[in-house]
Amino acid sequence: MVCARFALIALALLPAALNVARAAPTMDAPAVAQATGVPAAMSAAASGPFARPLTLRGKLGDKSIQMRLRPKPQADEGLEGEYFYFGRSAKILLAGEAEGDDVVMEESENGTDVSGQWEGKRQGDSLRGTWTSADGTETRPFDLHIDVDPPAFGGTGEGVERTSARK
Repeated sequence: MVCARFALIALALLPAALNVARAAPTMDAPAVAQATGVPAAMSAAASGPFARPLTLRGKLGDKSIQMRLRPKPQADEGLEGEYFYFGRSAKILLAGEAEGDDVVMEESENGTDVSGQWEGKRQGDSLRGTWTSADGTETRPFDLHIDVDPPAFGGTGEGVERTSARK
């Protein structure tokens, strides 16, 4: 859906971006944006608060979840991560983009097929928005709070981020 449109736009603009990179490899983001027509804010798909790994906990509908987000190995390719429902062991995979405080992600329960879409906005130490099923028949609000890097995701338990109210 939204992610697919970004992928199509990116593929359509790839030749222009490659030509700009070959012609002027030292161009800064605004110059590349002007040359390619892609806004500078969109050239870094994992930017701002999402430019480093985050662990979030909270509610998806009435269920408690924990989510881990991180930039993809090539940060300009967006975000990736996973989440799980407390009381269930299966992780659900996530992939998407962030622009400033806005996030759009698709999820996959089996690693291949899209099973839902997340659209949200970071507000302080929270990420809030709406989850929609792949067929669009079901929606749920989500409200997640940035937490420490828990051992459940291979972390050390040391804080990734703590904000004033949650110290």
